[in-house]
Amino acid sequence: MIWARRFIAPAEWNEVQDQFESLFVKLGCPGQMMLVAASGLSPPMLFVSLPNAGLLNALAGFERIDDGELPAEASLLVGHNHAFETRFRYPKWKPVGQD
Repeated sequence: MIWARRFIAPAEWNEVQDQFESLFVKLGCPGQMMLVAASGLSPPMLFVSLPNAGLLNALAGFERIDDGELPAEASLLVGHNHAFETRFRYPKWKPVGQD
């Protein structure tokens, strides 16, 4: 499994998520494959895990990274919750106005 990231403009979000989801389904929904969004980063950043490096060519704009470059907190967009929770934790949301 490899990891990759992409800085993303808000207008590109849906297209990138749809592209990843299509690949995910085409491959039979692999257990370790996922698309996650890092919380609180500007510009927004997406991370993907892929079963092999050859699949990186199917996702334009993503660059391969080491595991150590992954955030501790993220939100699962596409993938299996169990695989996600072995690597990340969900961000703790605060009500607006509370710091």
